[in-house]
Formats: sequence, C-alpha cells, structure tokens
Amino acid sequence: MVAATSDNIEQVKVFGLIPFGGGGIFISVPLAASLVKDEVWNKCMETEHNQGDGIVNECLNAHSATRPSFDPGLNQMDLGGDPSGYFESGRRMLTVHHWKTWFHVDVPMAGNVSKACGFECVFQRFRFDDDLVLSNGYSIAEYPGGIEDDDGSVLVDLDQVEMTWAGLKSNYEHHIGPLRQPLEKHEKKQMLLVEATILPGKGVRQTYVENVDTSDNDDSESPLDRVVELIWLFGN
Repeated sequence: MVAATSDNIEQVKVFGLIPFGGGGIFISVPLAASLVKDEVWNKCMETEHNQGDGIVNECLNAHSATRPSFDPGLNQMDLGGDPSGYFESGRRMLTVHHWKTWFHVDVPMAGNVSKACGFECVFQRFRFDDDLVLSNGYSIAEYPGGIEDDDGSVLVDLDQVEMTWAGLKSNYEHHIGPLRQPLEKHEKKQMLLVEATILPGKGVRQTYVENVDTSDNDDSESPLDRVVELIWLFGN
C-alpha cells in the first residue's frame, strides 16, 4: 500500500498515522484480494468508522501485516488560507486535496497544460532571467529585489517552501519542509493563472494576471494590471 499522510501534524495527532484518503490510497491487487474475502470484509464493515480511510486503516490493522508506505508526492493539503507557497514549491504534486473547500485553486484548469507537456509539468517550476519563476499552471512570481545578489549570495532560497498559509511552521515541516517566512508584497509580485485554453491542433494558451491593488496608491498615475500569456505548443 502506498498512501498520503497529513501534511499537518495536528491531524496526525487526532487521527493517527493512517493512510489519508484525500491525498490518496493505492492498494495492490493481492492486498485487495485478501481484504475482500467474505470473512474479512464482513468484519471490516462492522466498524463504527464512517470515513473511508478510517475503515481502510482499521481493516488493515486487524487483518493484515501490511502497513502504508507514505509517498511525499501525495498531498493531503490540510491547510487553510493562501496555498501559494505549496503550489510554487517545485515539489512533486502527484495528488492535491481540499482545493475546493479549505482553499480555492482551479486544479482542472491548471491541468490543461498537461495536454501539451505531460502531467509531469503541471506545477513544475521554471526559473527565468530577470528573477522570474513560473510555477506551471499556478503563477508567475517576480522577485524585484533579486533571487541572488551580484556576488551570488542567496536572497530568496527557492529550495525552501514559502509558508503562505495559516498555521504553525512546526506543524508542516515533516512533510513539506524546510519552510521560510512569507514575503511582503514589495518583495514578491505574483501573476496568477486565470485562464488555460486548449487550442485544437495547436497547443495550450495560459493567461496569468496580476491585479494591482491601488487602494494605497497616492501617485497621479495608477499602476496597471499586468498580463502574461504563454503558449505551449503540441509536439509533432
């Protein structure tokens, strides 16, 4: 069995080291066959648990010596607030969860780019000149102060995950650490994906937009929103 554990240690404290269903549970055919035998299945269905992952966990513990292997690419995403740091982390995102409830990201739209570059490139990170970083299907981030200074010293450590969501740093380090503090608005400018259109026979067009907040602007000329379009071409 390969499964997700929670990325929030508080959830692990409540539910235990179980396979979390939202992030994904993958069971081999031989293991499944052993658990659906009538004498095993009937006992498993007598549980008081009403959640699928709890039922699977209790059944596994009672009737098998197999225990989950936790894959860090399976993401339960027990977090609230701004998930940007997670999606901009460059980590493997084989699964994501809670994207319509605990936070809001249009994952199907993000996944459209896979038609041109494969599933591996969804949320893949690309670094460009001028201190720009594309997190494919989520955002384009610009770091005005630079990612490195002129002598190569690191100013923004992209190997660490920016903790933009709510909660304690120590609750998440076991899954997606190391973590760093969130940047201020003047330290990071962000264009978010607002549209991803499949162009039949051609490719995928992505549109990223930064909506500039003018509420605190005293200049006579208001700053403009920024728009970037990317075209991913289909291979021959």
